[in-house]
Amino acid sequence: MAAPWAFVTNQGSNDVSIVDGERLAETARVPVGPSPAGVSVSDAAGRAYVSNPDGPSLSAIDLASGRVVAETPLPGAAVGIATSPDGRRVYAADWYAHRLRAFDAELVPLGSVAVGRAPAGIAVSADGGRIYVANRDDNDITVVAADGLQALARIGVGEHPFALALTPDGRRLLAANVVSNDVSVIDLAQAREIARVAVGTAPYGIAFDGDGARAFVTNQHADSLSVIDMSRLAVSATWPTAEYPEGIAWSPRRVWVVSWMEERLQVLDDRSGEPLGSVDLGTNPRGFGNFLSLDARRPEPTR
Repeated sequence: MAAPWAFVTNQGSNDVSIVDGERLAETARVPVGPSPAGVSVSDAAGRAYVSNPDGPSLSAIDLASGRVVAETPLPGAAVGIATSPDGRRVYAADWYAHRLRAFDAELVPLGSVAVGRAPAGIAVSADGGRIYVANRDDNDITVVAADGLQALARIGVGEHPFALALTPDGRRLLAANVVSNDVSVIDLAQAREIARVAVGTAPYGIAFDGDGARAFVTNQHADSLSVIDMSRLAVSATWPTAEYPEGIAWSPRRVWVVSWMEERLQVLDDRSGEPLGSVDLGTNPRGFGNFLSLDARRPEPTR
């Protein structure tokens, strides 16, 4: 299997680093809006969608050319961003208006719905029918129906949930609670938290391996990564990382970690946690969201 490509937001340099995962080399740096933070790569849409909180705005980068092909202003700042699996919808969490906003693939607004206070991370079900939004200041998750953008339920979790991730089978949702230093496990059929797993200090990002047997969680203030055994709902290993790890992603045999402080994308062996290499990025990289593309057909962008 070909190595993925990475699209990592650099909040301090107002751009996105495009990284060839096979050669571990940055091939381009694409200017976007002010202070890009969130990212959602959609191979289905052929685009990487980026949230620019200080715009406030959203940008869309074409995966084939590495160029910005669409932009739209926002009424309020958004960090969290996600796309539907079919690539036809983009969702952004409006931090100050406490709303989830929906757009089409060209970033044309489609509507919005009220959620909780300071919404952050977003996850979308495999069929696109449900959107889950982490409400940081309300310590809960809003469940939204994509059809009609209707809020259906609120599910309590730990203190200040930020990142969300769905298990590959779609049965459970994980929320990283940055203040209580744990990860909430939500059973979606029961619509309730069934466990809370203690991890390191200030958990920020979550990624699963291919079959969902393990979850990988970055701990911002501990410079570490927690590996959660999903069968036992317990931490099975803690690996050191580069300083201030934020965004995280998995691909076969590799875990990809974005270091805010060291300004690099670190690659770890997904079984041992041993470092395999790294790539220098722009200033203050975040990579909050799905920053990997598995589309190996994409040509290398030019600077």
